[in-house]
Amino acid sequence: ISIDDGIVSVEGCDIACMFSPWLVTYGFVIAFSALFSKTWRINQIFHHPQLRRVTVNIKDVIVPFLILLGLNTIVLICWTAISPLKWERVHTDARDDFGRPLDSTGRCTVENNKSLPFVVLLLIINMAVLLLANIQAYQARTITVEFGESQYIAIINSSILQAGIIGGPLLVIARDSPAAFVLVTVGEIFVICMSILLLIFIPKIKYMKKWKKKNSSSGSSNLSGIQVLNHPKGDELELKALRSENEQLKLAHEEDELELKLLRAENAQLKLTLS
Repeated sequence: ISIDDGIVSVEGCDIACMFSPWLVTYGFVIAFSALFSKTWRINQIFHHPQLRRVTVNIKDVIVPFLILLGLNTIVLICWTAISPLKWERVHTDARDDFGRPLDSTGRCTVENNKSLPFVVLLLIINMAVLLLANIQAYQARTITVEFGESQYIAIINSSILQAGIIGGPLLVIARDSPAAFVLVTVGEIFVICMSILLLIFIPKIKYMKKWKKKNSSSGSSNLSGIQVLNHPKGDELELKALRSENEQLKLAHEEDELELKLLRAENAQLKLTLS
């Protein structure tokens, strides 16, 4: 955003132009995938159809990150190879008495809007996953885990979605005004980054201070690596899981008794046959 041909060469500006979508996309994917994987992991544990205790490994939660990173990387490589952004300085119509331009603006441009399909693809991929993450966050809204992360992650996901919905049209409107375009771009990046950092770290700092004051962790239970606090919803979920497990044990016991009776009857018939 802050590089122009007054600092580096035109070739350097071309590289910086094409680096911008790479950096923005990769930054979004890395930060967002962690939030999505966390919410998906919580839902996998607590919304299991059989209410059993399930284990979600690191390999399971890294798959969404690799898929999202791979799709974005393919689109970015095609964009860079086919129609990369180029630096261009445009002089305004204002001239002095000798016909020299008084003002000029530099910007990253493309040839005949050839980059538009790649921008649309990136938006479709990331907005679709963002909508899916908001659905996951909605499903996890009643789950209370350590530090209350599920609620804060839901707020972060909705904030990113709102920033994309509001900031996207503003960027299109402000594209012909360099100052307005930079302001909107910086503002949108700032809102997304601060919503992630503040809503992730400030609640953790507050809970850690309370945790140190209590100096005891006896009021928590560990469920597949996630600590569930003594909250009505957490207790209710654990109670349902225990009841379901108890019913399954009863059914297994009844099946064993039935099988034992059948074996006894078969054994009696064999004895009668031999006698």
